[in-house]
Order: sequence, then structure tokens, then C-alpha cells
Amino acid sequence: MEGGTSSSRSTIQACAACKYQRRKCGPNCILAPFFPHYRQKQFLNAHKLFGVGKITSMIKPLDPVNRNSAINSIIFESDMRAKDPVGGCFRTILYLQSVIASAESELQFLLQHLAFFRAQPLHSIATPQPPSSSHHPYHQGMSLQESKQELGKDPSQLQRQQQPKDPCFNYNALQEDMNVSDIDNLVPFSPWLSPLDDISQYQHP
Repeated sequence: MEGGTSSSRSTIQACAACKYQRRKCGPNCILAPFFPHYRQKQFLNAHKLFGVGKITSMIKPLDPVNRNSAINSIIFESDMRAKDPVGGCFRTILYLQSVIASAESELQFLLQHLAFFRAQPLHSIATPQPPSSSHHPYHQGMSLQESKQELGKDPSQLQRQQQPKDPCFNYNALQEDMNVSDIDNLVPFSPWLSPLDDISQYQHP
């Protein structure tokens, strides 16, 4: 039994932090759950930005739940800094904020469209049909004398008479009211970064 236990312990690989420091990784290593041996690259990024001592001092007084959140933030920020040394995590945050602002602007625009169409009667937004012979004044029960008077009027007067009394809502003005500045002013983002994919990699159980 003792031989089997000692052999199983010897096969356990040291975490990335202990391997980097060339020391034995004990069962009470605080960094072992977050930096296993196969996450050497992430540890090097975190060590370069924060340092092992600072990481340990930050997470040591925290409870397990907050410790996981702190490690997720440390790993994400250090990886973003490694990929984008100039912008780092700040550029990623700006990019995601601009995406949210663009989606909110588009949502408001679509809601305005829905409100417009719901407020309009069906006949006001229907496709206009070409006039038929039944629309002629003579066929609508007018007398011959009244028809002659209508036909003798100036075309501009007839046009003013044919306009509806209730003006329809200006649909084009609705499109002009849309503020698309947020959509056109997205923060430039490095093409090799995939922020949504990268965020999913830093979630610890």
C-alpha cells in the first residue's frame, strides 16, 4: 500500500507555477487548481504582468468563490495584454461596449418601426391601386353638369382636393431620427482577437 501511494504521488505533475519556480508542488499549493501543468503559457502571461507573489497575496485572503473570480480576471487581463501589448484588456472592453451600444441603437430603431406600423390603419399603409373607370366623377353619381365643372377645373386645384384631409405620418422622418453614430464608430479591434471566444476560456468551475 505504501509503495503504491508513493508511486502515485510521484506521478503527479507539478503545477505551472511550481514548475516555473523549480520547487515541489505540495497538496496545499494555492495556485495548483488554477495553473495546472498544461496551462504553462497562461501562467507565464500572468507572471509577467503581475508576478507570482502579487497573485498569491491577492487571492489568499479570498473565499473559494471570489478566488475563482479573481483568477479569471487575472488570467483574462494577462492574456489580453500578451496578445495586445498596447490596448490590452482595455481595448477589449471598449470593443464590447461599442457592440452593446450598437445593438441598443438598432433595437431602438426597430422598436420605433414597430410602433409606427402598429399605429397606422391598414388602409394608410396599403399599396395604392391605379384608378379605374369607376372613380370618374360621372360614374360616381354626379350629374353631367357637375362632371363638366370638375373637368374644367385647374389640375392643381384637383390635386389639392384629392389630397387626404388627415396627413399621413412621415415615414422617412422616422429613419432620419435614427442615431447611427454608435454603429459607425466602433472601436477598432485587432483581427487576431476573438473576445467572446476568449472570455469563455477563463471560466473556472
